[in-house]
Amino acid sequence: MANEPLITALEGLLDSYRQRYRATSALTAGLKGTNGALNKARRTLGDYLAQTTTLDPALLSQAARSLETLRFKEDVADLLLPDLRREAKLLTAQINALKDAVGALSGDLVDVIKLDRAYQALRASPLQDDAVSALMPGLAVELEQAQARLGDEFGAALRDKLAAMGLQLGGRPPRFEIGRYEIVADFVSRSAAISYGKMTLAARVKLSLDTLIAVYQNEVKAIEGRNEDGQRWVEMLHAAWHNARRKSERNSARMNIVDCYYELVLLRQGRTFSSFPSKRSFTDYSRAQFAYDLDLFVRQQRLSYQGLQVTLHTATKTQAESQSRSMWLVMGSGPHDGSYISDIEFAKTLL
Repeated sequence: MANEPLITALEGLLDSYRQRYRATSALTAGLKGTNGALNKARRTLGDYLAQTTTLDPALLSQAARSLETLRFKEDVADLLLPDLRREAKLLTAQINALKDAVGALSGDLVDVIKLDRAYQALRASPLQDDAVSALMPGLAVELEQAQARLGDEFGAALRDKLAAMGLQLGGRPPRFEIGRYEIVADFVSRSAAISYGKMTLAARVKLSLDTLIAVYQNEVKAIEGRNEDGQRWVEMLHAAWHNARRKSERNSARMNIVDCYYELVLLRQGRTFSSFPSKRSFTDYSRAQFAYDLDLFVRQQRLSYQGLQVTLHTATKTQAESQSRSMWLVMGSGPHDGSYISDIEFAKTLL
């Protein structure tokens, strides 16, 4: 049901801004017209003075001098017109935002996209006054409720679609969870982002059930559907850790996880890339794939290399805030069930 009191208040505010715009436009037109009329009067008087006339020449000369000394353009028009043009532009934007808000609220269902556009425009507008500020909380509530309704409808459709595939949807709109993967829907832009844990896999996917599920399945296959040799992987991780340690200026067995990931990516490249590095010869290995393998082979299977076990060190708050110093490791069934890891270390296996 439409929020009639809010719509009425918006329409009243819209009328007041329209009146302001008409007054601004009228003054702008009047100043331009006056300046043009004075210029025309100067020209026509000059032409008249060049002709034979029965009028008193002294009076005509006095009138000409008065027109020449009148600085209407410099002292009036140029002083006001720039600000009047800016005000007219701001008023136009404000009027359009208020019209969008009224239109978005007046239908059978609230138009989320139009209402969000109006809300953001009104919030960012320099033309703030008490009347606008008083309506902003009501607009925010309407926008939140409309997005929640869309989220519930979209979530129900997505849940049914996934259930038919044997998958369970968790989370609450606009953040949905499918196991370790998260889908964050943006109903205003009609797109969604897909992440593995806290690592974004696809930043902008069309908000279509079929498209979204297809992209999700491709990402799952890319991360979990690989035929990775666990023992070989741990051996390569040890080599990457050793390389990072050799390049580090620190005399420590604890190496930054991102540095180790970087070295591992290099080790996974073929001979062609080593000889002639290029995009075409580069073998991709994403952070999400690395995080998945690290959890599977190190934390779950606890694979070792030559009696050395990998130890994972949890990141501090400062380290967790930097992607270059830490990496999110999913350790449970959900995307947020895990921890930021800052360093890894190879140490003797305790018996």
